[in-house]
Amino acid sequence: MRFVKSTEEVRKIQAIYARSQFLNTRNLTVTFETTPGAVRSLLPPPLEPMPEPLGSAWVADIGNSNCAGPFMAAALYVRARYKDIVGSYCVAMLVSTSEAVSFGSNLYGEPAKLANLTFESQDEFVWGFAERHQIRFLSLRGRLTGAAATGRREDSVFHFKFSPRPDGAGFDRPPQLVVVTSDITTVMAQRGRGELVFRDSPHDPIADIPVKQVIEAVYSEGHTYISARTLCEVDPDAFLPYAFTAADSFDVVGEGTLLHAQAARKTRAGRGRWRNGA
Repeated sequence: MRFVKSTEEVRKIQAIYARSQFLNTRNLTVTFETTPGAVRSLLPPPLEPMPEPLGSAWVADIGNSNCAGPFMAAALYVRARYKDIVGSYCVAMLVSTSEAVSFGSNLYGEPAKLANLTFESQDEFVWGFAERHQIRFLSLRGRLTGAAATGRREDSVFHFKFSPRPDGAGFDRPPQLVVVTSDITTVMAQRGRGELVFRDSPHDPIADIPVKQVIEAVYSEGHTYISARTLCEVDPDAFLPYAFTAADSFDVVGEGTLLHAQAARKTRAGRGRWRNGA
């Protein structure tokens, strides 16, 4: 019965969970400054803001992985810390395949959603976007002008892993704060001017996050190896307002496809605009 794994199959799966591989990746990251108030509003306790209110938008083409195969991804982060661990809190995560959705959300608690993603480059230009329900709510691009650092580095991302109670009243058990550590080897990188647009969407409301200025864009190619661990249990009542980032708007979904179409028509042209970095 393939529904029941053998001991050897379980060991292989656990090895993938312990150290996931993402190979031949192409990445565009645009860093921006937001406001201290926005960061404080977005961070669930016990995460705390950093002195500088920075965020980043990211889009990537993952050539292959040992956990979800090839896929594309995009995400939005704000800088944060837990005690002495400095990293980024994942506000939104978009992926192009159902395999990537289930792997990241089940194992790490990623707020992953299925989206139409584009990642392209030509000459010194790199660009990408994420689209759901006919709304292109995240667009980023870069014009690359010089070399950036290569080599090996570590990066930390915070997620919250939780299970809602079947009756809808809170959680089965206290939510957990998880840190995902990426061991990144960059073989090529360039930096330059970055641009961003956050377009309004009832399902993916990143346009609520103010962008004071775009700092830069960095394009990189390389490989990433990921491991993760649980840092602590968190207060269920304090976390509850933050527990719905991976859900679409229940009001809009409940009204059916007509309201979906109306929302798309209202926001496809976009309330957002390109925010440019020097």
